[in-house]
Amino acid sequence: MTVKTKKCLVAIFLCLVLAITVTLGVFGFIPNFNVNNFGDYYQSPLTVIQKSKSFTDSVKATYSVKFDADDIEAENVVKSIKSRLSKTYGYYGAGVEYDKASETLTVEIPQSNNTNTQVKPTAQTILNNVIVNGKVEILSVDYSSSPSYSADSVVLTQEHFRRATVRSYLNEDTTLYLCRVRLNKEGKEIANEQLLTGTPYTCALDETVETWVYWTGNELQITYAYTNEVTSSEHAKAMAAYIGSGALGATLTQEGSTQVTENKLGWIFLAIFGAIVLASFVYFAVRYKGLSIIPILTQALAICIFMFFGALVHLEIFNVAMAVGAIIAYAFMTFFTAFTFEKICTRIKEKSYSWARYTSFKDTNIISLIAHAVFLVLGIILWAIPTLVTAPLGNVFVYGAVLSFVMTFGLNRLFALMVSPFFDAEKGKGKNKAAK
Repeated sequence: MTVKTKKCLVAIFLCLVLAITVTLGVFGFIPNFNVNNFGDYYQSPLTVIQKSKSFTDSVKATYSVKFDADDIEAENVVKSIKSRLSKTYGYYGAGVEYDKASETLTVEIPQSNNTNTQVKPTAQTILNNVIVNGKVEILSVDYSSSPSYSADSVVLTQEHFRRATVRSYLNEDTTLYLCRVRLNKEGKEIANEQLLTGTPYTCALDETVETWVYWTGNELQITYAYTNEVTSSEHAKAMAAYIGSGALGATLTQEGSTQVTENKLGWIFLAIFGAIVLASFVYFAVRYKGLSIIPILTQALAICIFMFFGALVHLEIFNVAMAVGAIIAYAFMTFFTAFTFEKICTRIKEKSYSWARYTSFKDTNIISLIAHAVFLVLGIILWAIPTLVTAPLGNVFVYGAVLSFVMTFGLNRLFALMVSPFFDAEKGKGKNKAAK
């Protein structure tokens, strides 16, 4: 294979990686947008992160709590409400706290930024939907007969549900949603005995007729409800969240709510972080010239991966500690990238690029490995300390250490090896062509 052919293959590969990075960046950082006529929205990682009180106004509501039984724990109630907020509305960082002294529970959520022209659920509507008891029951009564709730007609309850998922389907030009409910062994036996396939039975929520449901012989399908306040998507997600989290086991009565003024901490963090990233890219480009494509590409890819992974694990960059941790983690990765490439640029003037690359990575192996191990262990220790500062700081340190290790010991070395045809010295010359 000729040098020219190798250069072409490397260029194609780098262009492919760049295209992937740009695609991840576009879909990771652009706001949510409408993907069909009904109003189904793509939720980018940045959109998820922005759903916090660090970026916009929020509403803080206070509720008095009356538990249905003495053995119900407030911690489980808080957990269920958080689960509903995340699964139905994407508010992973919403604050839910219970004050044992006053027996009150507070829920703070951002104002809804849903731009759906048909439906705009207000913060109060969202709050009302997540604090209901959430007891879902299936009645053996045909929904078409306009039934009212009757305890004698209940055939399936929470104890018969195994899991619930949401599925979309296209009805003409409109996308609608179903809540699909899998039953346990006992629930299937009851359903097969008392429910017929193809018949619209009644689904009740907190002893109030909610909508209709079909038994397919394998699963329950709770159909959509569309009103001026609820879309089929929200309804299906809410029903799935109620089934998944279970009934609260408590009655919450709203005592009042307050408007929390806009907090621009999140935007300040994004501005600072963006400036640091841009400055590092400029430094790489000026300092390493043609070789800068490697650190710039790996750093950009690392940021995109961190954004997507953060959204998947519901990483919440919502407080100062985690914001500072993200900046420190990026600075850590940038330092060890520059640490190696400085040696390459220095040694490339002495011999060939391949020799400079090999010896530079070899010489920095031990110190880089030790530093990453220390950073990881520090993150684990801080993560294990349950405070509002140490836990989130340690959280982002752990993710940052792992990502930095992958980039420093993986992609940086791989890309540096692959671009060798562009930088290796010609036969008989001791200096790299790119250094001239």
